[in-house]
Amino acid sequence: MALAFKQITRLGNALAPSIVTFGKLRTLLHSPTAQRHDIVELIRIDQALTFHVIRLTNSVAFSAGRRIDSLEDAVDWVGFGEIYRLVGMAALAQVHQTDLKTYGITARQHWENAVLGALAMEALAHHTHHDSGISYTVGLLRTIGRVINDSTAGGMVYPGEAEWPSVAEWEKTYFGITSEEITATLFDLWNYPEEMGVAVLAHLEPHTEGRHAGSACLLNLAGGIAARLGHGLPGEDQHWVLRPEVLRCAKIDEATLSECAAEAQEQFAILQAAAPE
Repeated sequence: MALAFKQITRLGNALAPSIVTFGKLRTLLHSPTAQRHDIVELIRIDQALTFHVIRLTNSVAFSAGRRIDSLEDAVDWVGFGEIYRLVGMAALAQVHQTDLKTYGITARQHWENAVLGALAMEALAHHTHHDSGISYTVGLLRTIGRVINDSTAGGMVYPGEAEWPSVAEWEKTYFGITSEEITATLFDLWNYPEEMGVAVLAHLEPHTEGRHAGSACLLNLAGGIAARLGHGLPGEDQHWVLRPEVLRCAKIDEATLSECAAEAQEQFAILQAAAPE
């Protein structure tokens, strides 16, 4: 039986409060009157989140010989846009504290896939004039629905690509709902832009026309980048075959795609070493 909306809502609200903080931060940063004090006070409510943000900021500042000791220093050093990225990574780490046994992936693998996918989406957005904040966020939270499915699986385990090449089809058969559908429901619950839900619902087999088709195609390309760089997830490989029509829809060529992959990989290497354990 598929999860009901009330169940998804209850389980979604039970996720780490830092995800909610992440969403509030996006709204705050869109305010023309946002000040450093407002941002610091929002993040500081969550002590664990604050610790991880400072740790990640130090990984960025290390190459410049800078030591960051406070949240205020972190915001001043990296700026509003970068602090949004770091809060997202730290928040996701709090959600991904346990292995997803249903899917056969560790918490670290899940976090790395999400972060690399988000960095790839951000790089692609910069080259295609999409909103980088929305692109980054949907890349980071693309598979958050798997956390919900894992919590209700009752010992059910994805058998692997040999039996089920597409994990989404397996989810639909055994859960009655895919993790993408759960993720889109959570986006709606958290009042994220409609574009994010449409993109995550369509990205595995993206349509190349229609509302937000470009975002879905970008998310497909970002997932492919993460997989080709060695951080893919089981049961998704068949969805990352590079198709000319997807490139056209995303308004990007293969050379630029490779450039974006290199940009994401470089940023990922810096942040990976500082990832919360």
